[in-house]
Amino acid sequence: MTQLIALCQSEVVQISWHQASGVVNYFVTASGSLGYLEILNTTQTLLTAALPCGQDYNVTVQGQGSECDSLPSSPAFFKTTPCIPHDVTTYVQCELNVGSVSWGPSDGAETYVAVATGLDGYTHRCLTNTTSCTWNDVHCGEVYTVVVRAKEGNCTSLPSNSSVIHMDPCVPQNLAATVNCEMKVVSLSWDASNGTKSYVVSGEAGNKTVGLTTNVTTAHFSDFHCGQNYSLTVTPHNKLCAGKSSTPASTETWPCPPAGVSTMQDCLSSIVLVSWQASNGSDYYTATMQTDTGISEMCMSDSNECSVPSLTCGHNFSVSVTASNKQCNVTSRQTTSLHSVPCAPSNVSAVMDCPNNTALVSWSGRGAVQYSVTAHSGQSNVSCQTSNHSCRLDNITCGNRYTVHVVAMNDNCSSIPSQALILNSAPCPPQNVSAEVNCLSNDMTVSWDAVREADHFLASVIADNGGTSESCNTTNTACSISNVTCGNTFRVQVTSVRGACRSQPGQAHSIPSAPCQPQGIGGHLDCVTNSAWISWDAAPGADSYTVLAVGGGDYTANCTTSSNTTCEVEDLACGMLYNFSVTAKNSKCESQPSATINLETALCSLSGITAVPQCHNSSILVLWNLMEGGLGNTVYTATAEASDHTYLSCNNTGTSCYLHGARCDLHYTVIVAASSDQCSSLRSPPYRISMEPCPPRNVVVNATCEDNSALVSWSPSPVAETYHVVAMGVDGHPHTCNTTSRNCSMSELHCDQQYTVFVTASHENCSSKASQNVTLNTGPCQPDGLSVTFHCNNRSALLSWTARDNAVAYYGCAQAGNGDMLYCYSTDPTCTIPALDCGTVYNFSVQASDGTCNSSFSSPVQSGAAPCPPDTVEVQLLPMEMEIQVMRFNWTQIGCSDTDYMLKLTGSLLGDSQARLELSSYWTTVMYFEIPLPCGSSYSATVESRDAAGTSDPSVPLNDTTAPCPPSGVVYSGNSSYATVAWNASVFATTYTVYDNSVTPKAQLCSTAGLSCSLSNMASTNLVITASNTAGESETTNVTNALTQGRRRRDLSWQNPEHGGLSAPVLNVTQATATVVLIEWSPIEGASQYRLVIREQSSSSEPETNTVQGEMIIVTDLNLHSAYCFSVWAEDSTTSGPESEPVCVQTGQGLNSKTLM
Repeated sequence: MTQLIALCQSEVVQISWHQASGVVNYFVTASGSLGYLEILNTTQTLLTAALPCGQDYNVTVQGQGSECDSLPSSPAFFKTTPCIPHDVTTYVQCELNVGSVSWGPSDGAETYVAVATGLDGYTHRCLTNTTSCTWNDVHCGEVYTVVVRAKEGNCTSLPSNSSVIHMDPCVPQNLAATVNCEMKVVSLSWDASNGTKSYVVSGEAGNKTVGLTTNVTTAHFSDFHCGQNYSLTVTPHNKLCAGKSSTPASTETWPCPPAGVSTMQDCLSSIVLVSWQASNGSDYYTATMQTDTGISEMCMSDSNECSVPSLTCGHNFSVSVTASNKQCNVTSRQTTSLHSVPCAPSNVSAVMDCPNNTALVSWSGRGAVQYSVTAHSGQSNVSCQTSNHSCRLDNITCGNRYTVHVVAMNDNCSSIPSQALILNSAPCPPQNVSAEVNCLSNDMTVSWDAVREADHFLASVIADNGGTSESCNTTNTACSISNVTCGNTFRVQVTSVRGACRSQPGQAHSIPSAPCQPQGIGGHLDCVTNSAWISWDAAPGADSYTVLAVGGGDYTANCTTSSNTTCEVEDLACGMLYNFSVTAKNSKCESQPSATINLETALCSLSGITAVPQCHNSSILVLWNLMEGGLGNTVYTATAEASDHTYLSCNNTGTSCYLHGARCDLHYTVIVAASSDQCSSLRSPPYRISMEPCPPRNVVVNATCEDNSALVSWSPSPVAETYHVVAMGVDGHPHTCNTTSRNCSMSELHCDQQYTVFVTASHENCSSKASQNVTLNTGPCQPDGLSVTFHCNNRSALLSWTARDNAVAYYGCAQAGNGDMLYCYSTDPTCTIPALDCGTVYNFSVQASDGTCNSSFSSPVQSGAAPCPPDTVEVQLLPMEMEIQVMRFNWTQIGCSDTDYMLKLTGSLLGDSQARLELSSYWTTVMYFEIPLPCGSSYSATVESRDAAGTSDPSVPLNDTTAPCPPSGVVYSGNSSYATVAWNASVFATTYTVYDNSVTPKAQLCSTAGLSCSLSNMASTNLVITASNTAGESETTNVTNALTQGRRRRDLSWQNPEHGGLSAPVLNVTQATATVVLIEWSPIEGASQYRLVIREQSSSSEPETNTVQGEMIIVTDLNLHSAYCFSVWAEDSTTSGPESEPVCVQTGQGLNSKTLM
């Protein structure tokens, strides 16, 4: 009987059995289920052996005797302890509450028990029949030691080597953010999280993130930006794991400081509007206005402006704006200065300076840089400005009541006016001062107009000679001064008085007193003239004197003089006693007559005489009657006294004689006496005559340029009664005028003439000789033949006219409708006026000048400053449709406003000069116009501009054609190997192109300037042809006879003329190299030479023709990859044979030979 004892968690097995007799030794055989076999021997019946774990064993015991061995015992079965799990590995860790391990399978294990033990001693078990285990309830922040045991039945292996599961650090909790507004620092704190060695703290705002790492539970950010809302998170870390980030904590940083602070002040209401640029992170704003003296005002707003009502006047405020949110208050970095409305000036006073009509105004004020003082009255306003606290008002009007206000001003505002101050100006001086002198009493009365504001008046009378001075004080408007001195001129002034203020003296009025009575009178008789010469002493104050002679029988005579103190009293009666007195006069009064003197004239016993002046003979004929009772031999003497007091005399015993030596321009008084004593009674009464006038002297001609007139003046003759003026022109045209004065005006003189001017004077029947001639040149005639040429490119006008003979300069003029004038000056008969306004109509005229006079302006020529035509006209061609091509013409804009344009086209159709076309647009303001024209048209396009002043010349013509019409008469001949397309010419076409229209886009087969095209190797039946030029391409014409035919034998009958002419050669073309071909042809009887034609199908150039002697030629230098067609005809001395059928080759391809059969 075998007994087994296998201990759990041990590899030791105790095997025991009963003693068998005769056994010396025992062999114990242990065979494991996994192939393990071990044979042990012992002499005892108990064996302790270490067997591998995790196997099912059967054990037999066999006894060994000294000679024989027993049979093995019946097997005994047992299992060893499951093997300890191996390769325990953590494969899920760094999670918040999940951890996983795995291991290699253990022999003998039915299940496994994994135990995770945390640092806190808390264990988590996992029972599984697999080789991995996952816990979902493990704790964050822990480090778990995991061991695994294999289990079979009730036996459990020893624990495996441990493995460690590092859990995520716990998520930080209770994040709290604070903002230090002064330091601009954001601090974040949180609860410590289990299993954390360090924390990564990040702040995110917008697309910017700021982060830091710390091993404590606080973090401080100093680099956050203002006005941002940061999302703060904390991520825990240990040596192996980064934990999950915390729930974000949001915090708002300090507001950004406001910028752009500005103020706007309403000067009337003193309301100040403060505005700024909105700053990020601000919930509201506070605008603060602070003075140095502590005055403060503020306003709040959640927008970017606020207003402060009634800001204290007269202070300089520093204005700042503080932005606020729930965290912080931030003030703008820069402040702005604001001067509040100046305070209204107070304590206004004024002191009047009456003599100078000024007033000094003073006041108290604050907050102003300048003051304006204004004095208003019903008649005038005066003002002054100053930066001080006083100001002088000048030019104050007298007699006014002024209301004075003072306004304080700073750079932006004015205060309200100060309280009104009433200022009375000085009274006005009296007006219309007049004075009257009583000529008899020499009493003077002064009067003036009333002055409403005057209290009283002061009148002063002062003699000009510095003598007496008189004055009076009155409240009336007149006063009298008695017995002023004779012969004086007095200056009279009146002053108004108002309180302590006197007016300026009124305008001085000068008035003479009565002249003094003349003294020292004396006199004598002039017997020739029968007049008396009276003299006297000058009387003070006299302007003139009058001598009065009073004789018996109401005989009176007088004379008056203004400057002399002698006077001749003429025409006294003969034999009369006269009393002479002198009276002095001035503008106001006459003096008392002087004392009288007596003079008696002699008797005149001779009867009357007659004196006749002899014109231009310097003599006077005197006639008289003989004295009654006289002797026949009595000598009569005639005496003549001239007005210059010279004398002439003649004598005769008869009744007449001639006085010789009489001079012109003199008055003569003539008497005849029968005695040598002219004062005796034997004389005649005086007879007065005048000689003829002298030729006028000092003749002056003053021409008037404007109306071609002249004023002729001269020194007057004392005897002339009338004057006759003659102006004789070089053209023979006379102008005359007659006058009794010393000048005469002559009008309607001819322009551009030289006149000879002279004057004659007349007295009764005598006329003087003519004065010396004076030359008068009249002004130039107005220019004629004026023409105007306007140059639109520089907006100037060239004026030209017919030159005037005596003109030395010309003035051109352009007058616009609004009266604006432009001028030009020239010494030649052309002149340019620049800077004309585009679109304005002007009246042009020209004026000539001779250096002294200007002519009248010529008749106006009206012309407008019309615009230029466009500088450039271009055309944009649209594709041909329905044989119509639309052309879009464009032109440059003219630099004149309100300009219209018209496009004009002239031309012909299809080159036919008889088929003319004329087209035009309407007037338009745009710079383009579209006009359709048929294909094959030629045209000349011009553009005209116009505005209110006129229409321009046509622009430089644009000459061109439209695209050609499609080719007509298209003929196709040939076969698929070779074909020829021919057509009729299209007008204005330069190139024709044949296309294969069976492909898209259509493929070009041939382009030529000729009227045919050779094609080879044709595979398409859909051919079209177009004509083109620089204007475009025509529409297509179908090549309707294009047929793909099988190769056929040619009918060569055309090559063998019936009547013996030259036939067509047969060509053989051999391509020797890629660009060299050998051409041979059959000889033609009678041919002396041959013509070879080479056509390159893809070229538009003309075919090349060569003369060949013989029946062969080598052609070189062909273009690679090009199609060439060759043809030949024969010639003799007189005719040419038909052209052979072409043979075509493609260069760049091998070709032994090609012969047209």
